[in-house]
Parts: sequence; C-alpha cells; structure tokens
Amino acid sequence: MTRWRTLLLVARRDFVERVKSRAFQISTALTVVLVLAAIIVPQFFSGTTTEWRVAVVDADASQVALTIELLQSSDDVIRTRARSAPDRASAIEMLASGDVDVVAIGGEGVVTSDGTSRTLATLASAALTAIDLTDRAERLGLSPAQVAELLAIDQAPITSIDGSEEDDDSGGMESLALFTTILLFVSIVTYGQWILVGVIEEKSNRVVEVVVGTVPPRLLLTGKVLGIGLLGLIQLIVIGIVAFVALRATGVADLPETTGPAVIATAFWFLLGFAFYATAYAAAGSLVSRQEEAQNAAFPLTMIMMSAYFIATFSISGDNPIIKIASLLPPFAPMTMPLRIALGRAEAWEVAVSSTLMILGVWLLIRVAARIYRGGILRAGGKIRLNEAWRSSEG
Repeated sequence: MTRWRTLLLVARRDFVERVKSRAFQISTALTVVLVLAAIIVPQFFSGTTTEWRVAVVDADASQVALTIELLQSSDDVIRTRARSAPDRASAIEMLASGDVDVVAIGGEGVVTSDGTSRTLATLASAALTAIDLTDRAERLGLSPAQVAELLAIDQAPITSIDGSEEDDDSGGMESLALFTTILLFVSIVTYGQWILVGVIEEKSNRVVEVVVGTVPPRLLLTGKVLGIGLLGLIQLIVIGIVAFVALRATGVADLPETTGPAVIATAFWFLLGFAFYATAYAAAGSLVSRQEEAQNAAFPLTMIMMSAYFIATFSISGDNPIIKIASLLPPFAPMTMPLRIALGRAEAWEVAVSSTLMILGVWLLIRVAARIYRGGILRAGGKIRLNEAWRSSEG
C-alpha cells in the first residue's frame, strides 16, 4: 500500500468516526442555532430609540431637525430634537457628556461618538447637504447651469469625536472581523481538543499499538489531522452559509466590501491554524495516558491561543504594532491576520509573508510533533516528559 493511500485511509477513518459521533452532530446543530439566535433575537429589541438629540452649530436647528425627519423612511419615523450650540467646542462637550447623540456643524459636517447611531449620522450629514443645496438654490435662482452646480456638491463628511473620518462600512467590517475571529478560535480549540482526546483514548485502550504496527506514526498523525481538519472546514462552511442566508433574509446588516476576502481568509487560516495546533495537541496527547491529564497537557497551547485571541479582539478598533507583529508569527497569525484582512488593514506583502511563515511553521511542527508522538504514543503508564519522548524516538 502506498504512503498516500495509507494517509487517505487514516484521514477517512477519523473523518467518518467524527461525522457519526453525537458530539459532532450536537455541536454543529447547537452552533447553527446560536448563530441564528445572534442574528434574529436582537431584532425583537431593536427600535427602542424614540428620539434623536442633535446639537447644531452655524445652521438653523429647527430646519436640521425637520430635514432629518423628512429624510427618514415612512415606517417608524424617529422624532428629532435639535438644539443650537454657541460654538463647536460647546457642541463637542455636549456630545462627549451624552447630552446629545450627534453634532451637526454647518459648513463642516457631522461629528459622532461611540454611541451615535449610524443611521442618525448619515441623516444628519444628508440634512446639512440638503440645507446647503437649498441656500444655493435661493441665491442662484435654479437655472439649468445652477442646478448642475448644486448636484456637484459632495455630501458633508462624517468624523468621529476624536477627529478621525468615519467609514460607511466600519461598523459592518468590525462585526465581521469579530465574528470570524470568534469562529476561528472556537473551531481550532474544539477540533484540537478532539485530536487530543482521540490520541489519549487510542493510547489508553491500546488500539494504537495495533495501528502503528501497519501505519508509520508520522502518517497516522498527519492523516488524523487531515481528516478532522476537513471535517472542521465543512462545519465552518455550513455555519458561514447559515449566517449569510440569515443576514440576507432578515436584512439586519449590509455585508461590507471585505466579506469575500474575509471568508476566503477564514477558510485558509483555519486550515493552517488547525494544522499547526492540531499537531501540537496530538503530540501533547501522546505524553499522557489518562483523560484526567488531558487539560494539563493542553494548557500551554490553550494559553497561546487565548493570547492570540485577546491580541486580535483588543485591536479591532485600530491597528497597532503588536497585532502587526503578531499577524506575521505562526502561533498568533491564525487569529490576528484574518481579523486584519476582514478590517481591510493588511497589506498584500504582509499576507504573503505571514502565509509563507505559517506554512513553514506547520511543516516544521509536523516533523517535530511526529517525533514526539512516535516517542510517546507506545509508552504506557504515567505522564512522559517531553525530552524522554524525544530521546526514545528513533528520529
């Protein structure tokens, strides 16, 4: 039997066993239910805002409020209460203290805070633009040439309270990035734990002794990672399709422009991340003989994963040197690089370097983990030291 055929048989065995297991079926169904609930349930609590508060500078406050209400759709029009502010600084202070929801400044644009509704910000910007158009129309008399000049006016810009310019897709991009990061973290940890537990089970019931007699340990390890990794990818695709259909059907949110790259990046980095951590989980499982010791064996790997997860989630609001460096390093890249891609912050050369280092890291780790796995899988009894497993291996 060729090495490739042996590898595929091992992968098929683990794939079929896990597909038939109740744990996989229940976890898939539960995850789908949770994703649907996360998308659908918030709709029942939406629409609680009954009034928008706007501070207006260098414009007619009553005209701004009326225009915002007229620009809303006919369903569930939210009342707008606008108040004049003496100057920009006073309006910003009102916004920072929470006295108003947004600031509209004539001739400048709209200033938002973290709690500002994106819809309100857009309507306020459009209101300022409409008022400016009206003023020009009164001055120019609405001749054809003047109408063309009016149509050339750009929409008033929207900036955050800290001075940065707002992006129309920023909220959707951040939500997408957070969703993919959580999904990657949960999936890699879950399937890595499956491999860990599976290795310990095979070792404790002595099944592995029979298998290793016909299948080289390295092929056994690689096939196990391949089979369960493919199963994990299929589950990710199912969850992604369910989420996409639910978002489209409910219209809860518009998908940002980075959705396509984010989906591809999630699948790609799941495969690389799973291959990296799964081989490490398998090596850790070969060092112990009881299920009670599984968590202790996996603790260092879980801590690294948690570190990568926190670096990613804490960096959603802005790129920083820590996540830039972490996104290039194999242990952290599966969590951090997909997030940067989803947010549109990763340069092409960074993705290329990170992918190359990750592939190289997977290759090296498979070789190292296979040797530890080979040295520890056939040794019964208590916990085996890492250096003992390394030395007892034939290399």
